[in-house]
Amino acid sequence: MRVARWDALMTSRTALREVQEQTLLTHTRAAADTELGRAHGFAEVRGHADFVRRVPVRTYADFEPMLERMRAGERDVTYGGFVYFWGQSSGTSQTAAKSKFLPISKEQIRWQQQAGFDVLARYLSLSGDRRFTGGHMLGLFPPSTIERVGAVGVASNPGIMQLHVPYPASRMILPQPPIRDIPHYEAKLEAMADAYLDHDVRSLTGTTCWFSVFFDHVLAAARRRGRRARHIEDVWPELRVLLGGGVPAQPYRPLIEARVGRPITILENYSATEGGFFATADHPTDPSMLVIPDRGVFFEFIARDAGADPRRIPLWDVETGVDYSIVLTTSSGLFAYAIGDYVRFTSTYPHRLQFVGRPAGVLSLTQELTTTLEIERAIAHASLATRATTVDYAASSELGVEGSGKGRYLAFVEFEGASPDLGKFTAAFDAELQTQNRVYREHRANDVAILMPRVVALPRGATRAFMQQIGQTSVQQKFPRIATAEQTALLQRLAQPD
Repeated sequence: MRVARWDALMTSRTALREVQEQTLLTHTRAAADTELGRAHGFAEVRGHADFVRRVPVRTYADFEPMLERMRAGERDVTYGGFVYFWGQSSGTSQTAAKSKFLPISKEQIRWQQQAGFDVLARYLSLSGDRRFTGGHMLGLFPPSTIERVGAVGVASNPGIMQLHVPYPASRMILPQPPIRDIPHYEAKLEAMADAYLDHDVRSLTGTTCWFSVFFDHVLAAARRRGRRARHIEDVWPELRVLLGGGVPAQPYRPLIEARVGRPITILENYSATEGGFFATADHPTDPSMLVIPDRGVFFEFIARDAGADPRRIPLWDVETGVDYSIVLTTSSGLFAYAIGDYVRFTSTYPHRLQFVGRPAGVLSLTQELTTTLEIERAIAHASLATRATTVDYAASSELGVEGSGKGRYLAFVEFEGASPDLGKFTAAFDAELQTQNRVYREHRANDVAILMPRVVALPRGATRAFMQQIGQTSVQQKFPRIATAEQTALLQRLAQPD
C-alpha cells in the first residue's frame, strides 16, 4: 500500500503538485508566528508563487545567526517552539571550514521514520523477498550518544534516529547498546564484527564506501575464532541486501562483491541531515533514485546555468538532463535553504534523479566545470577497460605543467591488488571525461588548453591513512572525490612514502 500510494503520486502531475504544495503550506502555517514567519508574511502564503515572492533563498551562512540563537535555547525564531535535537553535519562540500549544526524537530523525526520505512517497503515490493524480515539489520552508523550543549542535544542525524527506532523494529536493529554508543568508529566496527559474527544478519545499511572496510573486520574476526571464512557469505549466508548512500555504489561494487563472495543487491539512498530521505533506488541496476515526495520536505530546484536572476522550479516542473541545485523547506524551520548539492533528473513522472556533485566540488581549469559524477564515470570506465578494481580515488588538477602554462587533471587511485597498466588506465579515463564533458573535450583537443591527465597509484592502505590524517574517521565522512590543494599535497606525500 505504501509503494502503491507513492507510485500514484509520482505518475500524476496534479497529485504531485498537490502533495508538495500541501507540505509547503503546512510548514509556513506552523511557522507563521515565528520571527522569520512574520518577517516574510508566511500567513499570506497560498502556494509556491507566493512563497517565491516573499522568501529568498538562503545558504547555511545566511541561516547560521538565527540557528545559533535557536541552539542557545531561543524559541520561535524560524521554528514554532523549541528544537532540542541538533544534527552535526560533516560538511562534505570541501569548502566547509567547520561542521554545520542543523535543527531536527520532533516532526522531522516522525517524517524520517516514515521515509525509512518507505525505503524498506520499496525494497520488499521490488524484490518480493519474504525472508528479509527474518533476521537482523546491521547499521554502520555513528554513535547515538547525545552531547548536551547548553539547552540542546547534539549528535549526528543517524545517531539521533537510532534513539527513535519504533518497537518492534528496534529488536531487529543492530548494534545494540553499549556497542551502539562506542565513540571511536574503527573501534566500533571491530566490536560489531566480534559481537555479531554468529547473528543472522540479512541486511546492512550505512555509507557505501564503508561496507568493504567493515567486511574486512568481519572476516578477520572469523579467522581469529578459527573459522574458515573466505567470504562474507561464509559468515552471513542470508545477507541479501545492502542499503547504501553517501556516495554512488557502482565504483565500490567490485570490491564489495569480492568480499561478499557473490553478487548482491545494493540499493542507494539519497539523504541529508537537513530533511532525511529524499530519494531511493527503485531498481537494482538503475543508478538513478526515485524521489520520495510526501515525507515532510518541499523541494525547489535552480538550474546550474540559470544566471543572475534564477528561477526557482518546483518538483512538478523540473526537466531531465539539467543540473539543478537543491533548495529545501523542512519541518525543522529551514525555509528555501540551499543545501549545496547538484542533482540531475533522468526521468519525470516518475521523477528519478542522480546526485551530480556540489557547487564547490567541481574541477575547472578552463571553465569546463567537471562534476564528481563525471569523475566517477571516467574512473569506472577506466577500471572496466583495464579490468581494475578501485578501493577509492580522488581527483585534482595542476597548472603550469612542465612550464607550458597549461594544466591537467590528477587522479589519485588506490587499487585492489596489483595496479593496472597506468598508461591504458589514463587514456581510458581521459577518453571518458571527453565523452562526459563537452568543454573538457574541446579544450583537450590537440592539447589546446588541457593536457593529458596523470594517474597516481596510491599504495595499499593510503586512502584510510589519508582519512585518519585529516581527522575524518566517522561513517558520515567520505574520501573526497575532488581534493583541495591541501588534500592534494597530502595525497602526493602518501603516494611517495619515505
